[in-house]
Amino acid sequence: MKELILTLQKDIIVPVEMDKVIPNVIENLSLEEIKNLELVQGRKRVKVGDLFDVELNEIEGEPRVVIKNSNNKLKYVGSKMTKGEVIVEGDVGMYVGAEMKGGKIIVNGNADSWAGQNMKGGELLIKGSARDYVGSAYRGDWRGMSGGKIIVEGNAGNEIGEFMRKGLIHIKGNVGIMAGIHQNGGIIIIDGDVDVRVGGEMKAGAIVVYGKVDEVLPSFKYEGIVENPVIKLSKKDEGTPIEGTFYKFIGDYVHNKPKGQLYISVENNPHLI
Repeated sequence: MKELILTLQKDIIVPVEMDKVIPNVIENLSLEEIKNLELVQGRKRVKVGDLFDVELNEIEGEPRVVIKNSNNKLKYVGSKMTKGEVIVEGDVGMYVGAEMKGGKIIVNGNADSWAGQNMKGGELLIKGSARDYVGSAYRGDWRGMSGGKIIVEGNAGNEIGEFMRKGLIHIKGNVGIMAGIHQNGGIIIIDGDVDVRVGGEMKAGAIVVYGKVDEVLPSFKYEGIVENPVIKLSKKDEGTPIEGTFYKFIGDYVHNKPKGQLYISVENNPHLI
């Protein structure tokens, strides 16, 4: 298989869309064909070879794309990929891993908004922080993340997991407002603190918060304290165990018969009950 190494030659001002440079595409192309791939940059098209130093190697295993000197002007990195691996050395722009179906993306830096937007499968690992709408639906759509795993080792912004249907989002830092808004499945785990309106209008799925939560929406029903619960989202679900002692809530009761589960750490939130 092939390993493509792209080294950004210089800083760019106008964002570049990188969706054509994914493992399942480059595995069938020669070095010259890759250099001549056209990428959208604002209102014009540029060739890969005009922006990057390009190196192509033969490797064992799945195809791989490595992007060096990356910054947040590179958009759609790994978008719609189905296999292989993408490694980003530096920050990355909007829509990293958008609509991806398989493979793995590792970002050794921070990610802009819409990371994992409408993700269907695979794994997205962000070693730094991410901005808004991690694992969410595209603006105006109601079909969010439907599979795969997103891990953010830093903080994340607002409205993570919006309209999420399946999959897992794990934020190891803090998150902004409206985490899990309109959630309809899947699991969101937040190790840090959460801003207001967590789980607003969720219908199903689960949100786990280990950090501090200032308030719980009044449309959630308190069910009691649970220890080391196993989260089951359907009758056939074998369950996902989580460690700790939590207040358990069901909601959001703005919907009829909601199945959303909200678990909030007892230790860090004695003020809630």
